[in-house]
Amino acid sequence: MTILNQKFTITCGGSYANKVAVIKAIRTLTGLGLKEAKDASERSGPQVFEIYPGGFTSWADPQQGIDEQFRILRNEGVEVGEPAWKIIEELRKLGSQALLQGEDDLANEILQLVLAEKLRRKPQ
Repeated sequence: MTILNQKFTITCGGSYANKVAVIKAIRTLTGLGLKEAKDASERSGPQVFEIYPGGFTSWADPQQGIDEQFRILRNEGVEVGEPAWKIIEELRKLGSQALLQGEDDLANEILQLVLAEKLRRKPQ
């Protein structure tokens, strides 16, 4: 399954052995300009980006190129993962499945976690 044209998150650590590699990987993955990619590499907290397909036109297998860029980021201490909304959606599905299987307590706990996260993220 390809993640081309899909979103991903990065959480940068701030100090890297090879900051140039981090900036290049962010640029390749996102299509951001140099300044924007540099700013993203210095920003703390999770950031959500969409994969930029133009960064992988020279690869025979674009997914391999994406995986390589993620590997570069992870080697430099950048956390790479799915966006929170996707994780919340999966938790919602698990809660519904637990409810259908009669696991009321588990379903309740999962759905409370989803609700708490949604309330936490609600703009003030």
